[in-house]
Amino acid sequence: MDSIRGTAFLQFGELLAQHGASIRDHLAPHRISLDVVGNYEKKLPYQSLVQIFEGSAQALRMPEFGLELAARQGSTLLGPLQYLALSAPTVGDGLVALIRYMRLYSTAIHYRLERRHGRVLLYFENTLPNSLEIPQIVEKSVLQARLIVAELLGAPFHPRTVLLRHQPQASQAVYQRYFGCPVLFQQEHNAIEMTPEDLQRPCAQHDAMLHSIVRFYLEAHCIPDGLQAEVRQQIQALLPRQRCNLEQVAQILGLHARTLQRRLASDGVDFEQQVDQVRRRQAEQLLRHSSLSVAQIASELGYLRPASFCRAHQRWFAMTPLEHRRLHGQGGANMAADDDRQHPDDD
Repeated sequence: MDSIRGTAFLQFGELLAQHGASIRDHLAPHRISLDVVGNYEKKLPYQSLVQIFEGSAQALRMPEFGLELAARQGSTLLGPLQYLALSAPTVGDGLVALIRYMRLYSTAIHYRLERRHGRVLLYFENTLPNSLEIPQIVEKSVLQARLIVAELLGAPFHPRTVLLRHQPQASQAVYQRYFGCPVLFQQEHNAIEMTPEDLQRPCAQHDAMLHSIVRFYLEAHCIPDGLQAEVRQQIQALLPRQRCNLEQVAQILGLHARTLQRRLASDGVDFEQQVDQVRRRQAEQLLRHSSLSVAQIASELGYLRPASFCRAHQRWFAMTPLEHRRLHGQGGANMAADDDRQHPDDD
């Protein structure tokens, strides 16, 4: 199970207390002990953290909960990764270093830089299959990306645009206050848009010696996961963007596509089979534990058309997605009605 460091709870108790709530009451149902809170050496399940934050936002009737918590935390929750980024030569170098070692903070969190057509996008995804239903952790993580860039610069930073896949939780004025730029919803990705010039700007606290020392420390503590696990994580992160292929995953892992294919083959693994297995597992989770429509699930799994997902689902489970949901889903009649008729269209 994907985990995250206890520093993810920094300022959490203080925020709850200001609204008359107790941190103990919010942690106890998830069996999270108080000694985890704020402790970089302690870990907890990432899914539990997400559920706690979503539940807290609802309990406090505070739709900007994730944004406010991120604003209070800054990048202090990242531990040694904070010093690695801050001591880098440029903003781009700092972000690349963070992305490379982010799994030391959490194996569930994925940031990715992409430069294209004179613009730069810093994407955020996590490994949970129902990202449209967990807006608090998404908004918290996207805002923290903006705050990290500001800390690297040692000056205020406002992106060109912020893109979010879910629907707005608060008013536009609230989002403007936290991001300082236009925020667009129901987009294909979660991302902040920057300029190429932003990446070239120097880090205010650049320290070549410190950067080298922290990198050495992180390398010594960076216990590599198996290649198959790395590939599955990247597949899961890329599927909602409908750009998941061998070349994309190889690029993220710093490998040539043929090298990745050869290494997988040496373990008896086929890349397309890995994609199929990840899709099957996520389809099962989403149909049983979410209220997303069949069309939304198809998009989450990287299918261009719901009909393509329905055919794959028939192959996996010998039934339609709606039949699967009726048999095993938790929402019953409250689930959104979907059209799961078969169509001749392919991906």
